[in-house]
Amino acid sequence: MKQHALLSLALVIGLLGSASLVSKPWVTIQQAEPILVKGYAEKAVRADQGSLTIYLSERGDSGAAAYKASGRTLQIVQKKIEELLGSESEIVELGTSVNESRKLNDKGNYTDEIDYYTASRSLRVNTERVEELSRLARRLYDLNAEGIRLNLDGPSFFVSSLEEVKAELMEKATINGRNRAEIMATSSGEKLGSLVSARQGVIQITKPNSTATSSYGTYDTETIDKVVKLVVTVEFKIGH
Repeated sequence: MKQHALLSLALVIGLLGSASLVSKPWVTIQQAEPILVKGYAEKAVRADQGSLTIYLSERGDSGAAAYKASGRTLQIVQKKIEELLGSESEIVELGTSVNESRKLNDKGNYTDEIDYYTASRSLRVNTERVEELSRLARRLYDLNAEGIRLNLDGPSFFVSSLEEVKAELMEKATINGRNRAEIMATSSGEKLGSLVSARQGVIQITKPNSTATSSYGTYDTETIDKVVKLVVTVEFKIGH
């Protein structure tokens, strides 16, 4: 009888231990990891600031002659700028230099004899009239056909309200991420809980219909019309 009681006690203890082992996976399920999703938002924007850098050069038999020739070219360029952009646009002269070029001998080596002088000047135009700035670049390039030597850097177009756009996209991307997490949770029979963390990705500013991205972010400056894109990574609890 005593042996039977001991056997029954051992059986009960064994069943309890077995039940404990079976219950462990259930506990793991109830302590599920948070849902991690990415939210996305984008917005079409239009540049409201533009800049164009102009490099011009003229040759002369002397440094003074080259400098005077570059001055005349500079006046022609400034007149073109005022015709299209008006006098309210900012024009900044960046620098002036005069260099001498020496003649080559029959063997292709430089001699001590000066061949000609080159005067180089540069200026930058800053304006809010972005459409006119784009047309100005084409007009200035046409001056090369008239014997005026110049090169352009730009035009480049920028969005001055980028911080406001970024704040708007952060809100929309976070809502988008929560909606995605809600779908994942409810489709699994779970309830979405509170936000655990949120991390903002880099800003991508691209041409319309562009798929270009960079881990450091992109900023297209070639087009007036752009698309600002933002991805946020959000993490939500599961359950209450």
